[in-house]
Amino acid sequence: MSKSRLAAGLVLAAGVLGVPAAISAATLSGTFNLDGTITVTGNTITWQDNAAVPNKATIAATGATGSFAGLGNTEVTIQNLVNPPDVVGGAGFAATPFISFDANPALPVLDINFIFPGPYSSAACSAAPAPGQTCTPSNPGGSPFGLSNLGSGGVVTGSTAAFAFSGVTSDGLSTWKGNFTSQFNDPYQTVLAGLATNGSVTNTYSGTFLVSVTPRVPEPSTYMLVLGSLGALFALRKKRAARLS
Repeated sequence: MSKSRLAAGLVLAAGVLGVPAAISAATLSGTFNLDGTITVTGNTITWQDNAAVPNKATIAATGATGSFAGLGNTEVTIQNLVNPPDVVGGAGFAATPFISFDANPALPVLDINFIFPGPYSSAACSAAPAPGQTCTPSNPGGSPFGLSNLGSGGVVTGSTAAFAFSGVTSDGLSTWKGNFTSQFNDPYQTVLAGLATNGSVTNTYSGTFLVSVTPRVPEPSTYMLVLGSLGALFALRKKRAARLS
């Protein structure tokens, strides 16, 4: 058997195994960063871009790689979140559209199916402000926010809110995760007091996204089929070599 025929057989075997010889250009992978404005209530998260256009965000000029290269400074459409059905933690929820790319509508949509719960206790949420404190608010239905007070020497200079989501692409070929940060000039106790008084908090945010191709794991029966195919290929090659000797 010629080397070209053997190589073709191996490529075919790779395809049967579910390992593509070359990833389709339409399969999403890479990184990008977003920024805009977020408004949070007790059970909703809504979005605007920096021009106050609802359900929009801007891909940053830097940090766009892979499938997203060239999309810097373009807009995405980002859907609001409501709990329920977009519950925090637990088993997650059914995948629903979250982010689509305005500058390239042919790209698969990022569907969201999990909101990570905040990592901290609520014990210090109402304590007197001090640097280094952390808090995840005690909220009906859970809270995705990890709040931290900044500063030193007993002086709080501000606070941050961090939160994270994950999901799949609409074509089912990739997974993604997004980490968000919002920075405040006040202690988080002041931010939470504003939320309690006004019913909402609005602030700027930034988000970093990583999209990865989903590994495809074949069934055991598929492995046996491939092993049998490879065995037949090598047997044919050995038989031909014996005839030519």
